[in-house]
Amino acid sequence: MTSQLLRNTLKLTTAIFLTAAIAVHYQRIQYVYYPLTAALIVVDDNDDQTWKAAGARVFGTAMGGLVTFLVHTIASGWPGVLLTLLIIIPVLRLFGWGSGLGTACTITVMFLMIPGYSALNWDYVFNRTLDTSVGCAMGLLVGLLFWPRNRRDELGTLEMGLRHQLMEQLALYRAWIGGAQPLPAPIEPASLSQPLERMQQLVNLEQTGPAAHRLERRRWPQRLMLWRQVVLHWVQWERLLIAAAAPKPPSNPVDDKGAIAPFNPLARCIHNLGCLVGITSPASLEPVASQDWQTLAQRSQRPLLLLLALAEEQRPLEANLRSLALVGRNSP
Repeated sequence: MTSQLLRNTLKLTTAIFLTAAIAVHYQRIQYVYYPLTAALIVVDDNDDQTWKAAGARVFGTAMGGLVTFLVHTIASGWPGVLLTLLIIIPVLRLFGWGSGLGTACTITVMFLMIPGYSALNWDYVFNRTLDTSVGCAMGLLVGLLFWPRNRRDELGTLEMGLRHQLMEQLALYRAWIGGAQPLPAPIEPASLSQPLERMQQLVNLEQTGPAAHRLERRRWPQRLMLWRQVVLHWVQWERLLIAAAAPKPPSNPVDDKGAIAPFNPLARCIHNLGCLVGITSPASLEPVASQDWQTLAQRSQRPLLLLLALAEEQRPLEANLRSLALVGRNSP
């Protein structure tokens, strides 16, 4: 069981247990089903866990009960449900209570589809709405107080994980150039794309919440765009590197150091990438001239066009890493 799954399980279990305990303790809650259903819906790990979102949940639920009762006076059954949903959705969005849409729609169906819906009155609507609000409140309190979620910290953790992957791979390439180990396998694209997808989800959720200005101040949308470009060029760069390093019988004998001497330009490229991924000062970068690649092609008997393609792919990769480091330094 992963830590994320364990966290969600504990949060849901705690919310359900506390809601059931309150519902059983207070005799005025006639139907435990209502608060438990509300708690189950509200405990959403992707929801914006803020007090503003909590208020929207509770007020949206109350508004759903009110609109349901008013519609009940003119319609019933499934036509009443449809009419209520057509009214409640724009009303909640108008007041900014969109996060309460799930519980509001649920209470609409429960109110209008009960066997004795013709006996629906103000007392029933008030009590059931209050019961549902108890479940909403408990689910939100558990999420806010016991397991608060900081998406900005998670974004930083995911970004650091991407940097660690690239730095570890570059360290393996340096060991390969030094003759300490064979050529390492390239990074699986899925291990790079999955953190990017999660970062995109977090950015989208933060942009719709009240802390969107903090996200913009940290320039996360720009950083995410640059990371997408970095991953795209990195995957292509590794493919070209593997193709260029493929065993090819040389026409002339090589020295005892094997691949060290002919791969000096590549060593400088890997050094430059390591500096940029590790956010080292650009002054430590070592430029690579096109003549170095020509010399490498002659000495290693490898296709010059393939090596030039590798050098060409290195340029946008370095440029995006440099921009990423600059954006990170200028973000408060």
